[in-house]
Amino acid sequence: MIYKDFDSMPLVIEVRDVSDTLKIGRNKTYELLATGKLSAIKVGNHYKILRDSFIEFLKSGT
Repeated sequence: MIYKDFDSMPLVIEVRDVSDTLKIGRNKTYELLATGKLSAIKVGNHYKILRDSFIEFLKSGT
């Protein structure tokens, strides 16, 4: 899902949401997670990205 503003974004988003919003591939999103540029919580085999972490990543311009 693509979010147009932070208010419409849920508190927790998934890898596909980040990929869609940034218009990047899922592999690139997983690379951002693996390098620590984007922080997430791993629940089982799935990553959950907190909205605040995503906003911080965007503000950092990394």
